[in-house]
Amino acid sequence: MVFNNRLKEVQKLVYDGFSIVFNSIAKFLGYPDVPGMPIFPLDSKSREQFTVQDLLPKHITEIPPNQAQRPETLTEALFGTFPYTMPIEKHFYQHKAEGYYNFYVENYRNMYFLPDWLSGYIQIHFNITVDHSNLELCRDVFFYVVLLYGAIVSLRTMLFWMLAINPYTYPWVFAVDFVDWIYDGLAGILPCIVGIDLVPTFLGMLIGKIADSVNHLVFTMPFLPSEGNKVKMLIDGELKDVVQFHYLPYLWYKYPIPLNLREFWYSERPDILNFMEKNYGQFGINFQPLLSGSQTSPVLDSMNLTDSLINHSKDLFGLL
Repeated sequence: MVFNNRLKEVQKLVYDGFSIVFNSIAKFLGYPDVPGMPIFPLDSKSREQFTVQDLLPKHITEIPPNQAQRPETLTEALFGTFPYTMPIEKHFYQHKAEGYYNFYVENYRNMYFLPDWLSGYIQIHFNITVDHSNLELCRDVFFYVVLLYGAIVSLRTMLFWMLAINPYTYPWVFAVDFVDWIYDGLAGILPCIVGIDLVPTFLGMLIGKIADSVNHLVFTMPFLPSEGNKVKMLIDGELKDVVQFHYLPYLWYKYPIPLNLREFWYSERPDILNFMEKNYGQFGINFQPLLSGSQTSPVLDSMNLTDSLINHSKDLFGLL
């Protein structure tokens, strides 16, 4: 009897302990204000909001050897063309009301943008706004580096099957040094199935996914990605979903416009300068490359002071 009572006390302690733990976890996850598993909405408007992303087209890209070959030289005809990126095309346009730096991209369900904070940091600190060809060059270089690493991984995988070659001799040891560190890291995560190592397969899939994802990245300079508007546009007689970037970029309102761009407007494109001042001059944005009157007065004062010092020095040396 005493033993049974003792068991009931232990049982109650265990039950109370687990109740506290489970209740704490449930409250952390929102209990009791949890409606449960979401159901498919019956309202047509709400249903469209849930399914519109899945109905968008998919940006299809190819990587070697499935890329279309367009040889232009004899060398390319014999050995094949060099791999190339297939990014999402940006369509620029000018409009008398929207301005000169508008563009749109077709909305794909597998495309993505940089985060706002990263895009803004690049534009502000690296002076990359309208012309972001260097950024696209970095993307292409990264694409080729990924493909090169994929070729090294393929070579290292082939060495597993070539028993006559010692992979720890030159020049094969370079492939071992480049690949084995990640092999060892993944070997503890991916088990062997019926004696087959899944690490080479998984690593090849990962490299291919990274190389393919590079083509889906869209740079939105001089706009922030969050400034894009998802609209429908009639293109070549077909209604398509697009992401549109137009009007004045937010960073040009919050931060000074790059000086080289303002100088370009002033010297070569006065029509853009006139448009900016006419439509956005009320926001107090400086579109002129020259200093304003309040900014030039201290400079002029310092120049006058310097001139007076030079003249006094000349007079002093003349007396001597």
